[in-house]
Amino acid sequence: MKKRICFVLAVDGGLAYSTLPIGLRNQERLKEFFSKEYEVSLNYLRDKEQVDYLIVPRQLAPFINEKKLPIIEVPSNLFVIKDYQGIKEIIDHYFEQETN
Repeated sequence: MKKRICFVLAVDGGLAYSTLPIGLRNQERLKEFFSKEYEVSLNYLRDKEQVDYLIVPRQLAPFINEKKLPIIEVPSNLFVIKDYQGIKEIIDHYFEQETN
């Protein structure tokens, strides 16, 4: 069974939504890249009940992790430059450590 991950790219800060400083224009490419190995969500607010892990850019504003899901932090610049392979390596490393 594929692991269910959610990229947290926007969060509800109470009065307004917080997003990465530079918006991702093509989030579907991100989802498409990772869907080969994972069940992928790009909407934390909608899907927090259905995912197992959160992928969070390090510079995203703090948010309430209501489900207390494991968080895999990834440098924000990898999202900005669309280094999906670099993001994947961090995620894969996390899962390798988790199983050891």
